[in-house]
Parts: sequence; C-alpha cells; structure tokens
Amino acid sequence: MKHVDESVIVSLCPDPIIGVDGAGIVRIFNAAAEKLLGYAAADVIGVLSIARIYPSLDDARKIKKLIYSDDYGARGLIEGYESALVCSDGAVVPIRLSAVIMDEDDGGSIGFFHDLTERYDLERQLHILSVTDELTGLFNQRHFYKVMAKELDRAKRYHHPLSIICFDLDDFKQVNDSLGHLEGDRVLRTIGELLKDTLRQIDIPVRYGGDEFMVLLPETDIQAAAKTAERIRKAFNTKCAYSIDKGAGVIAKVSMSLGVTETNGTEKPDQVVQRADLAMYESKSSGGNSTVLIKQHIGDVVQVGPSGGERI
Repeated sequence: MKHVDESVIVSLCPDPIIGVDGAGIVRIFNAAAEKLLGYAAADVIGVLSIARIYPSLDDARKIKKLIYSDDYGARGLIEGYESALVCSDGAVVPIRLSAVIMDEDDGGSIGFFHDLTERYDLERQLHILSVTDELTGLFNQRHFYKVMAKELDRAKRYHHPLSIICFDLDDFKQVNDSLGHLEGDRVLRTIGELLKDTLRQIDIPVRYGGDEFMVLLPETDIQAAAKTAERIRKAFNTKCAYSIDKGAGVIAKVSMSLGVTETNGTEKPDQVVQRADLAMYESKSSGGNSTVLIKQHIGDVVQVGPSGGERI
C-alpha cells in the first residue's frame, strides 16, 4: 500500500487543525484553519502564538492545564472541550476542541477544532421559539412565570418595586364573529407591535393567552406603571382599526381593560397575577377602555378613565 504523507491528511481535513510546539508557536495550520480564522498559513506558521487566537491569555492557560490533566480525557489529551477562537477580524467563533500532546519532551501538541456556530445558532433559534408566542412575537406564559420568579426575588432582595399590567380586549369576539379570525389575528399582532414600540427594553411583554396580555415592569412603582398602561391604551386606540374611538363607521369596536398592581417581591407569582387580573376585571365591569390600579395591600381602587382623570 502506498504511504500517504501526514501533511496531506492534515490539509484535506474539513475541520481546522492547528499544531504548536512547546512554546505555543503555531507549526501546523491547515486550509480549514485559514478559512475559519482568516489568517494565511504562511503568515502564522513559526510566528503566531496559539494564545493570540484564544479570547484571553487565561483561556489559553486553562486549555494547556487541561491537556495535562484527565478532566477531558486521559492525561495528555483533551476530548470535546468547548471554547472559542478569535478570528483575524476580531470575530469570536465557538468551537469544540480535541487535542493531544505529540511530543512529551517538547510539549508540542496538535488540536482539532470543530466550528459550533451552526449548532449554537440552532440552539438559539430553538430557545427563542420555546419562549415566544408565534402570532404576536411576544414572550409566552411559560417564559413569563420563569422571568417573574427571578424579578420577584430581585425586588425582594434590593427593596425595589415591581409592577404588572394585565389587560385584555373588550368585545374582541365581535371582530372574530363579524370579520373572521384572520382579522382577529391582525388585531393581536397590532398589540404585539405597539407593545414593542411603547415599552422599555427592560420590560417584559407577554401574550398570556387568547386576547389577554401581561407586562412585567421591573424597577417600577404602581403610579409609573399606570402611566405606561395609559400609553398602551391610547396607542391601541390610535393604531387599531377597530378601536372604540374610531367612530360609527367601524363594523366591530374593541377597547382595552387594563389592571395594574405593584409588589415588593414578598409574594408568590400567582398572588400578584391574581391581583392584576382582579384590577383588569374591575376595569371591564366599569365599561372598559380604562386602567384600574390595585395596590399590594388591597384597599382603595383607583380607575383612570379615557380622559386621564382619576376617581376612587
């Protein structure tokens, strides 16, 4: 059988292969490594330190330490260690590294680097799908409770207020019954758009279910949350083609009932949601198109009407 030069095998490997001497200077740099990292082999072999292509010197030292331990395989090799490399343009690429010491005396080693970019992108997309409502693009109920538990803990620890807006649409059934569910879906998508336009980056808008929505407002007291709720209501009345404010020519008319409450973080998620839900139903029972506030210790109920006035 004809002998095949090892350098040919290295050059043909579809994954990047980088070999270094005991001082960490690159001695092998195949075509796949050139393609991934943007360096020409002629410019790095014998010149570039392997530490330069890791995010930090600490990362490079950690990998060197691992190869002499048995944490990721037997002593003298690493198998399946996930790290990152820095390209010539500064871009960071996630990789899985398998490496082996080739010369015990010299300390030289050779590493096989598998690009994990596609896998990470897929995992990111799957995560987004798992926490997002497909119709509106907002977070879903499952993600809401996960985030809320963290925000309640943070509010309690730092003694900062946390508020919630709960709202749904009054007479939304008219749209579905008179104009069809596709038009109803268009209204729900409109809400998703206006929430993204109206809220801060730290706020968490959620489609709770059907035509009911929640907005989690970190670092926000009930009065500030009420102002945000009113901005949402007014934005809806301006943007939605079937808003109650659109006049007699509209076939179906809808409005928003909004409930707002505040917590100091000492409650369970369901307690806060229940109180926000109660505030929303207070608005609905009073004719809708308004915002009702209920404080953590239920006492006075404040309603903010379409005109912006308040009444107890």
